Amino acid sequence: MQNRNNEQMTRLDDVATIQEKLSSFYLEALSALRRSEAFKAEQTEMLSAPFLLNVHAAKAYFKAPIRVMFVGQETKGWLCRLPEVLDDPTTRVPALLAKYEKGLLADPGHSLFLRTRRLLESELTGGVPGSVIWNNLFKMDVYKGKGKSRNARNHSVALTEFSAKLFRFERELLQPDVMIFGCSATHDNVVKSLFEAPTRQTVRIHVPKELWHFRHGRIDCFRTLHPAVARFGRHRTVQKHYQTIIQEIKSRKQDSFAADAILHQAAKTAMM
Repeated sequence: MQNRNNEQMTRLDDVATIQEKLSSFYLEALSALRRSEAFKAEQTEMLSAPFLLNVHAAKAYFKAPIRVMFVGQETKGWLCRLPEVLDDPTTRVPALLAKYEKGLLADPGHSLFLRTRRLLESELTGGVPGSVIWNNLFKMDVYKGKGKSRNARNHSVALTEFSAKLFRFERELLQPDVMIFGCSATHDNVVKSLFEAPTRQTVRIHVPKELWHFRHGRIDCFRTLHPAVARFGRHRTVQKHYQTIIQEIKSRKQDSFAADAILHQAAKTAMM
């Protein structure tokens, strides 16, 4: 994990540049998607609008002592259906950015996932709203009928590839120190495809299929249970795993600060 001092930190006025890059990439990706033959008409009708990041809402992320990205599976309905976005992306993309801001900063309500994101902010980034950024593995959810799951995992190769394309761009642009995947072992193949070996190195399997710590370059990654699993009589297990992750990150953060202090002292001594 890499500590960021004030000189390394992204300035607030750079957030506008980062969002500009994101929005341009989103518009290009949506334009390519509209022209693509990979998404059949009947498939796009089933898909929600895409989940797009708004870093203006998450500007505290760039000032946080560590950059933490919390990653879920997919949304459960998101503004409108995909064809409406493809028909008018210049109008719909700003609306989607506003939707993201509301989801990130508003009261989390009954959402166990968003409540957990708030917990991570409180424990790791000083409790500042928007300091833990929210992302999803799949950029669209799938409407399969009223009351049915919107799980996108097995919908299509095209959706998986489109989501991966956006996710990789966001990861490289936002440069998180830590990524926490609250998506359960059912999504391990998707997670692994985003972090190809040999750059993906397992650090420790705390609990098989429940808590996996791996590293991708300088990024510490944790994959654990989706917070909603707590509704199935596993509240203590979910709570325990997230507390383990929090303590691991705090420990590594302290190690990073200690290493920086040693380097700083060595530099001062060399100048004497």
